[in-house]
Amino acid sequence: MAKKNENARIRREIEQILYEEGAMTRARMSSILHERGNYRSLPSDSSLTSLLAKNSQIVQVGTEKVDMGDGVKNKNIVYDIDREMIRSEEDLIFTRPYSSMSESEKKRATHCPTCRQKRLMKDRYDECLVCSRKGLY
Repeated sequence: MAKKNENARIRREIEQILYEEGAMTRARMSSILHERGNYRSLPSDSSLTSLLAKNSQIVQVGTEKVDMGDGVKNKNIVYDIDREMIRSEEDLIFTRPYSSMSESEKKRATHCPTCRQKRLMKDRYDECLVCSRKGLY
């Protein structure tokens, strides 16, 4: 249970970092997490990739060539927040997947009548922000 909460906390921190700093690679994200946080343990590269892939707010926006130091260049994926869906910092909370929510947010979450996902809803909307912005259904 503790690891699950820790991963959710890291996901929320990653969302915030990408919103504030813009698009970046996993390595840059990992170094910022290290600078900012007091975590029990930071995720490995493969764990970080998994955390990024499971969050619908985060999208791959391209690749960046990185020199590995011995003349070999690797292509690293660049990640960013889905800027079409998230237009303000407040939108991060309303588009957050249930698995990334804090305990207090989970208590306030309700099912969207359109997509049936559990999300925090804005009072004036009949559907979640994801459905209203993306028009998925």
